[in-house]
Amino acid sequence: MGVALDSIIAGGSIISGGRVQRSVLGYDVRVNSYCEVSDSIIYNHVNIGRHSRIKKAIIDRHVSLPEHTEIGYDLEADRRRFHVTDSGIVVVVRQESLIEEPEAA
Repeated sequence: MGVALDSIIAGGSIISGGRVQRSVLGYDVRVNSYCEVSDSIIYNHVNIGRHSRIKKAIIDRHVSLPEHTEIGYDLEADRRRFHVTDSGIVVVVRQESLIEEPEAA
């Protein structure tokens, strides 16, 4: 069972076995099992893969993060992949994201 504490969750979003704290989730966001999301803003149509950990991040719309993604825990690694503000907030935009591409048929 998923849980959201001190958060705002828009309609159509599913927290499936994950934990969301002090965050805002837009419409049609899926937080899968064993995920932790804290102090973050997640825009519409985002899928967060199982076992992922997201902290102090802003995730752009239409982003799909693969399983075991960690954002906000190692700022040096985050700086190589994303934009990190001076205050340590990681901004993941669609062009830079870890979008999973559909498999070729």
